[in-house]
Amino acid sequence: MKKTLLLTHEYYPFNGGVARYCYNLFKYYNKEKYLIVSDHPEVKTQDNILHLKLTSKYIKPSWLFTLFKLKKIIKQFEIEQIFTPNILPLGSLAYTLNRMFDIPYIISLHGLDTRLALQNKPWLTEKILDHAEHIIINSQNTAQVFKHLKLRPEKIHLLYPGVDFKTDHDQHKLEQFKEQYNINDNDKVLLTVGRLNKRKGQDLVLKAIGNIQRTNLKYFIVGKGELKIELIRLIKYYHLEGRVFILEDVSDTDLIYYYQLADIFVLPNRHDNTDIEGFGMVFLEASACHLSIIAGNSGGVTELLTNNDNALLIDNENIDQLTKAVRLLLNNPDKADKLGEQAFRKYANFPKAKEQSEVLEQFL
Repeated sequence: MKKTLLLTHEYYPFNGGVARYCYNLFKYYNKEKYLIVSDHPEVKTQDNILHLKLTSKYIKPSWLFTLFKLKKIIKQFEIEQIFTPNILPLGSLAYTLNRMFDIPYIISLHGLDTRLALQNKPWLTEKILDHAEHIIINSQNTAQVFKHLKLRPEKIHLLYPGVDFKTDHDQHKLEQFKEQYNINDNDKVLLTVGRLNKRKGQDLVLKAIGNIQRTNLKYFIVGKGELKIELIRLIKYYHLEGRVFILEDVSDTDLIYYYQLADIFVLPNRHDNTDIEGFGMVFLEASACHLSIIAGNSGGVTELLTNNDNALLIDNENIDQLTKAVRLLLNNPDKADKLGEQAFRKYANFPKAKEQSEVLEQFL
């Protein structure tokens, strides 16, 4: 493995999908073999991690000042190659360093980033991908986004997100969570884990719950994001106060308890011409917990989940289908259990993080 610079906007402890994807791939490597440079506010300088401002809104290109900082870092830490999961603007930074100093780079693509790059700067995006040593994709769906570019197929590698999700938990602590949220044996619990944005579809779930009007139904929304204000409005509109909980700061150690509280995992991901769910690591977590799953029938999700086999998949923004799917699983626990067991079997046979890390190491 060459000494690698992981150049990223997101990294652990931030819990976004790209952050977790990169963390799960790199955490198994010797820390002396890679350096992380990130500008995310939750990422602090420590060990082999440098917090560094990567872009500025006052200059064009936004990464110009960073170019000279990275040149010094590359020399100081004897960096031999760059890995970045951000095609724009960090991919253009890696491309420039490659052109100027002959440093090879690897690009990791995740869906939305690629679509936006091709829409906004198609010529530059093609250059970045064409000169990359390797291109790592998180799903076949992502590969379809740039197939028209006719890139060399031998440098494109599918690497599904792998998770190491520990389902062990303290039963006494789980009972405390039930008391905290006043959950009794007759209650049913829905769960969504993901960024609060339109693509994840938490607002659709609230509308479905409003249609169902079942007083023993509770809903946990775990995540942060710009959709929070709209979600609070819908909670008030459907009179769901005390039954719907938005949880923005759930720790890694506590997350398992929300999965254990849940009966159904629901994330009815939307899609449009630009934004689509690249994969959805949380579906693997839900599968590890034997949960029945309701998801959107689009994007990389369909490479993991199959309708009526290990999940119920609904059409884009179809609240009627979503409502019927929730009702079906609430009223048919045997059906829900069967879907949950099938989802777990899929998870059990899916590559884990360490396996995917070993695959990536072949290209580093």
